[in-house]
Parts: sequence; structure tokens; C-alpha cells
Amino acid sequence: MPGFQNHAGINLTSAKMQLVEVNYSDEEFIVENADEEYFSEFLDLNAKETKVLATLQGAFDELVMRRPLKSKLVSFTLPNSLFHVVRLPYENTLVQDDMLEEFKWELSNLFPKSSREEMVVQSIKVEDNKKTFSSAIVVATYRKYLKLLNNFCLKNGLKLKYVDNVHIASDRLISLGNSPSDREVILSVYIAGEALSVTFLFRGKPIYFDIVQLSNAGEILTRLSEELEAGKSIKINPASISKAFISGDNIPDSLLEKAAKSLSIDFIRFNPFEELKVNPDLFESRAFTEKANSFSPAAAIAFRLV
Repeated sequence: MPGFQNHAGINLTSAKMQLVEVNYSDEEFIVENADEEYFSEFLDLNAKETKVLATLQGAFDELVMRRPLKSKLVSFTLPNSLFHVVRLPYENTLVQDDMLEEFKWELSNLFPKSSREEMVVQSIKVEDNKKTFSSAIVVATYRKYLKLLNNFCLKNGLKLKYVDNVHIASDRLISLGNSPSDREVILSVYIAGEALSVTFLFRGKPIYFDIVQLSNAGEILTRLSEELEAGKSIKINPASISKAFISGDNIPDSLLEKAAKSLSIDFIRFNPFEELKVNPDLFESRAFTEKANSFSPAAAIAFRLV
């Protein structure tokens, strides 16, 4: 595919590093690697840089020792806890750069401990349509994380390409494989650690995104019910949901069964490798065969073109 270079995606959680490498040859994609390694201690990207880099390096060395990396391009997904997500109105007359500056100003008011210069902002326009009003989903993280990851890449002779939110990255891949009609909505749920995030996708783009902190796993269905109710505020009728995907770490069958019973939603565990050619060696890995769903963010960012 013109424009696609061999690319590795890395998903970081507090506990582990997950890596997916995608190569393109003979006019087809092939998943060369999908593996994970737990950190020697919990990862805190706000700790001293030397400590963070050492923690990352330890896990990365184990991964590439098992299967050397062919790609020099690497992208990362980061957990929801490292992002601010808000929905803000926007003026159609503003050019993109001015719009981002306006969003940074709004964020600095909402989160006064953060200066505009510290933030890196991504905005997803929610265009006028039958489902909602004009606004933008604004996702912000801190520049220091990007600098840290870039330093990690430089240390390993790699080039940093993208850094994205774990759920938004996963949704890009979900949207590629699903094209519902203009009357249908896709529900996407991501669960990891102590956070639950929910998006509604319309015409392949998010029109709603919320992150909810969980006290315990027993809250998941209650919080999901609340998010479905919140969706009605932007005129999302549960009956219009054509598919519902769930991704994350450790999604048990019991959760899907309870969701079907109490919410009347049949969630599909999203498998990012389902339609792809895969290196046969990966089928010998339990991480790949038993936990494919958890690799959604790393796989999605590895496939990202723009």
C-alpha cells in the first residue's frame, strides 16, 4: 500500500508493555509480532525520567530479545488516565490552528493547574447531522509524555510517529471494518485498570466520548447503563445501536452475559487480527491466542496511516 511503512504499535499500561508489529510486503499486510511483557515495577510516567526510561527499556529488551523488531517506526497508545476529555463548541469560521489554541485556552480554564504550553490537543469535530449539534470532542495530554517517549525511541534507534489515546486508537480500527448506515450507531467500550470509557461512533467518527473512573469491577454495568442514558441527551436511541464492541484487558464471559441480560446489548469482543494475515509463529503464543482482544490499541496504532 503506497505510503505505508513497516510500523510497530506499543500500548502502555501501568503493568505492562504490549507490542504489535505490522509489515507490508507483496501487496498485503502481515502481523509479524504481537507480544507483551510485564514491567519490573508499576509504570508511572510522572516519575523521574531516568526511572521511567529504565522501566520501559527493561520490558522492551525482553520483547525484542524474543523477536527482533524489523521496523524503525514506532507509535504509542497511552491509558485514559493520562488524558483530559471534554466536549466543546467550536466556531466554523476558525482555521484549525486558531481552533486548537481556543481549545487549549478552554482547557487551561477547566484544569487551572495545567498551562496551555504544557498541553498537546487533538480535536474530533462532531459535524452537524441528525444525531447531534456542532461541537468537538477535545482530547488533551501533556507534552512531557511525548518528549519522554521520543527520548526512549532515540535511545533505541527508533523514530516516534504517533501518540494516541488508547480508546480513540482502537476505535479507528473498529471504524475501518464497520460501515453502518446513516441511521445506525456503533457503541464501543474500553475497560482497563480502574477506568471505563465509552464512545458512540456515527459515520465512523466519535460523537460521544466519556471516561468513567471505577471503584471496583462490580460497577461496570451500572456505569454502562448511565452512559447509555447520557447518550439520549445527544439523541442516541439504544435501538439505533447496530453493533457493540468491547475491548480491554481481561474481559470475562460473565461480563458479556450480564450485559446481554441487564442491558439487552450483545457485546462483541473486538479481535483486531480477525481479518489479517498473521505470522504462523504467533499461534504458539498464549498472549496472542488467548488475549487477542487486549492488543486492540497496539494493533490499531500500528495500522494507522494518518
